[in-house]
Amino acid sequence: MGILWLTGSSGELASEIREKYIKEGWTVVGFSRTGDSFSSAFFYSYPTDMTEEGFVERSFARAAEEIGPPDSVIATVGGVRPWKMLTDTTMEDFRSLIDLNLLSFFLAAKHGMQQMTMGGAIISIGAEPALEPSAKKGGYVAAKAGVIALTRVAAEEGKANRITANCIVPTIIRTKSNEEWGSTEDISKWTSPSDIASMCFFLTSEAGKAVNGAVIRMPGKM
Repeated sequence: MGILWLTGSSGELASEIREKYIKEGWTVVGFSRTGDSFSSAFFYSYPTDMTEEGFVERSFARAAEEIGPPDSVIATVGGVRPWKMLTDTTMEDFRSLIDLNLLSFFLAAKHGMQQMTMGGAIISIGAEPALEPSAKKGGYVAAKAGVIALTRVAAEEGKANRITANCIVPTIIRTKSNEEWGSTEDISKWTSPSDIASMCFFLTSEAGKAVNGAVIRMPGKM
């Protein structure tokens, strides 16, 4: 049991992670732009724009004071924009992808690690295109590749303070929003949010302390 800080807590993947940890007896502190309407005696919500450092710093400090410092931080904030060739990608599109995916993780890791006084675990969510780049995904590939690299940096820097950092890399996550455009055959093969939640829980458990700096690919069902 411990305290989990979960960014993007109102999202579909985060909801699965939150449910898993609460069932296991953890306290979950959620950070999301609009707050979180979920109600539980073991859940606390702090409206937070994870792309604004001042906002993140204040919310994290308040959570540490009111609830307690985190034993683990799981960063799920991320997203995509319509796929475009590099020549058609606007600066607005590119910056938005970097901010939403990479900057949000940087701030979660930076300020989360500052609050981890007794060691802990950091988990990021990467994406398969960052490992196998393809056309029309330049901004997203760059952002998620940055997340993977930054996670490995955090793994090295965290060793002195007994903090591990690992990145889970799914293909397509089976969420309701993704199911709107996927075929029945494809959807059946996508990575389940509950499987990702279980992997997160392992990495933040006592057994998971032996894993650090790993890029864990979860391609779903073959």
